[in-house]
Amino acid sequence: MKYKTLIVIVISVVTMISCRSISVNKSAMHTATTTPVALGVIGIHENQMRNTDFQVTAIPNYQQNIRVGVTPVHFDNTTYKAYLQASTQNKQQIKYVDSLEKKPKFLKLEIIDWVGLISELEQDYNQQTISYLKRQKDAEIIASVSMAVNQQILLEIQQAEAVFLVNKKYKQYELALVKDGKPHKYIDFGNTTLFGYRLSYFCWGENEKRRVSLFDIVDENDQCPKNTYKNADKAKENINYFKL
Repeated sequence: MKYKTLIVIVISVVTMISCRSISVNKSAMHTATTTPVALGVIGIHENQMRNTDFQVTAIPNYQQNIRVGVTPVHFDNTTYKAYLQASTQNKQQIKYVDSLEKKPKFLKLEIIDWVGLISELEQDYNQQTISYLKRQKDAEIIASVSMAVNQQILLEIQQAEAVFLVNKKYKQYELALVKDGKPHKYIDFGNTTLFGYRLSYFCWGENEKRRVSLFDIVDENDQCPKNTYKNADKAKENINYFKL
């Protein structure tokens, strides 16, 4: 009896270790999609597995520029393969040789001004988007992208004082490069190759008027903060209308 109990314990421990070994790396990117994507768009990620598709369902109107963080990253075998899958003709003419010490770079772009982005989503001109998000609890936003560009654009972005996500054209996003405190160049996402993306989802809670409001946007593997919920209907159910 004791021997059987020991076997059960060992199996349980092995199972727990195995589960930990396949946990999702929070820096990992999704790499496959059948439709074009861009930083800041909203949509549905099919079945939440790696290498699945993201279907864009909403393109918010960002009338105020959203600050973006930029990190240069060296290509490796995995990221270069993902890039070539997204650009079979090697649009950016990137040359990668694994045996060479000097590797080409791509850029990781990520939204860093979440307060500004939430404020934009709450504006009247985005009410249709907010209404959609309250109905669709599975909707997520592209919070970060892996972007390949040619060498000239790479240098221009790296040398910028700041980079912003802007909405100059109708439902089309661009990157604004800031120099001497003002935008001096705009980069169209159509001139880049996005080969990876990471998602965040929306958290809802009760505002000071006892109404359901967008409180936070968190990484796809994180939990909503206390007293906020991924499901807007659940947030509504927990509103205390008798609270003074």
